[in-house]
Amino acid sequence: MAYHHDLARMAVACSLRDIGSETRKALELTIIDTLGCAAASAPEDFAIAAERSQLATTGSGACSVIGRAQRLTPSGAAFMNATLGHGYDFDDVHLPSVAHFSTIVIPAAMAACELFDADGRTFLEAVMTGDEVGGRIGWAACSTEWNGTAVRNRGFFPTAILGTIAAAAAVAKVARLDEASFAQAIAIACSYAGGLAAISRGDNSTKRTQAGWAAQAGLAAALLAKEGFTGPDAVLETNQGFFEAFTGNHFRPEALQRTADMPWVCEEMSFKWYPLEYIIHPLVEMTHRARADVLPRLADVTRIEASATSRFVTLFTPKATKTAPADPFMALMSAPYCIARALLKPGTGHLFLPDFREDYVFDEATRSLASKVDFTTDPSFEAVFPQHVAGALRFFAGDELLWQGRVDDAYGSLHRPMSRADLTGKFETNCAQLGRGYAATALETLEGLDSRPDARWIGRLRAGDL
Repeated sequence: MAYHHDLARMAVACSLRDIGSETRKALELTIIDTLGCAAASAPEDFAIAAERSQLATTGSGACSVIGRAQRLTPSGAAFMNATLGHGYDFDDVHLPSVAHFSTIVIPAAMAACELFDADGRTFLEAVMTGDEVGGRIGWAACSTEWNGTAVRNRGFFPTAILGTIAAAAAVAKVARLDEASFAQAIAIACSYAGGLAAISRGDNSTKRTQAGWAAQAGLAAALLAKEGFTGPDAVLETNQGFFEAFTGNHFRPEALQRTADMPWVCEEMSFKWYPLEYIIHPLVEMTHRARADVLPRLADVTRIEASATSRFVTLFTPKATKTAPADPFMALMSAPYCIARALLKPGTGHLFLPDFREDYVFDEATRSLASKVDFTTDPSFEAVFPQHVAGALRFFAGDELLWQGRVDDAYGSLHRPMSRADLTGKFETNCAQLGRGYAATALETLEGLDSRPDARWIGRLRAGDL
């Protein structure tokens, strides 16, 4: 039988009964973290612009947008919530896939739950299912044989490509499609998947909306399957099918099968301690450590050498663009800016959203220091990526080495998990702009989701409804 039918059979069978308490906690943390990231984006200008686009294209409706008062159609809400969740690249990531699933799967499931008035347990199972389907395909496309994820190597953005299918699976779960229709939802989503890796270069604002588009497209695919539409047979493995198009037929069929000894994909998410591209995280962490030694000699610094996987050299180049990002969002994708800001920031080197406001991004002292950052390759980082995100940093005064360090895994990864206290603190800080009490009441709303009898809890996450 075709692989998408195997995935559909697995997805239909997915149940909270299959997972233990630790897996359940991991699943719930992805929801809390994602909704917090969306809340941080909700008051921003780009959120207002995105909302206008959805009102113009899909109109108003009955579905909720996190942290905003306007209700939209299911399609519009899925787009908005996913765009907000990925708005500052602060959302969790499935490193084997090099994809952000949560920010797509959760909004798609929310929109579907409000459309069908599904209960909280159905929502949790939909998120778990969407992660699993997307992650199994992501794992199949990942191998050291072809230097990480074949999707990214082929020039596509894994978040958008895999996220569309994951979103379709989540919505199909909410809609309670049978195995045959579920398979068609996956097949249709494979045709709807799209997104170029070029959007990660930091010279555009499309990256935010790729998550929104994937959630919207996945929702459409599942609803079309519900109405009897079909996709190509053997869509994953057929000639001119998914794997040929998006990986050059580099995939491991055995990874598409879930076995009892495997962790669930929702347990494999890495969380972000800083609102920026994940590859930069180890470099910012080391800059924080280096401050005590480097700051007293700051005027002497002539060169900063940064090493990371060369697959993301666009975080350092072109140098003129990365030294002087054109706007705050582009600064999130600039390793030189992030290193310079982490070193120059008063009090602490920890970066948070306010560090990407215009007055810092356009600061001449920051840009001058950023111009001293050079990228160097390190073969050891290539060998461990994407399971490990590592980096090295060296500060020089002429030929004198002032400081050097190495990080083998970013904080928040599976190998260096973020504490529950830090995740909760991140959530509370992300929600702060939405007013006093939003974070506490939102956390209360998210507790005990499996006992919520309908979808009304989603509406409580809107602005002014708490």
